[in-house]
Amino acid sequence: MKNSKKGFTLIELLIVIGIIGFLASAILVAVDPVKRIQDARNAKRWSEVNAMLNAILNKQVDDRAAYAGVTGALIIDDTTQVIVSSHAGVVCDATTTAPACPYADGSAGRPALLSTAADTSCVADMSSLAPTYIAAIPNDPVGGTPTATYLPIGPTNSGYYIVHAASGRIEIGSCYPDQSADIKVKR
Repeated sequence: MKNSKKGFTLIELLIVIGIIGFLASAILVAVDPVKRIQDARNAKRWSEVNAMLNAILNKQVDDRAAYAGVTGALIIDDTTQVIVSSHAGVVCDATTTAPACPYADGSAGRPALLSTAADTSCVADMSSLAPTYIAAIPNDPVGGTPTATYLPIGPTNSGYYIVHAASGRIEIGSCYPDQSADIKVKR
């Protein structure tokens, strides 16, 4: 009697599964989802620094004067400051209330700690731009807490910095870009 059952042998199935697995891993390596996510976050950062700079420039045109931020946390010439949407509770000389931004003093992600307990000069409060010139002060897409002892990105700390040169040029950049990108806009 002849066996009339048709189908695949176990060896044939294992070979096909192995080939599919190899192709899937090759595609996953080629696509690199982590890099794509980081690229998307950097694209959002580029968009947000442009939006903030445009908001400042539009306000300056409307006011016919340089934009200085909110009284109490002004934008200071030739000083790198972290952009915040509120300076309430921010004290620049205390590690638990100072915002963290690696561009503030160029060392290890910590802002320059200043001298007086009420000092807010390491931050620039730009809340007066919202909602007229920008819908809201954006927050860096990474979220979370960059360091355990510094103000996290969130309700007040935006994760972006501003430098207003005495010459009038304004630079806004990202404190936490992915892939060591240099995300900043200057006009």
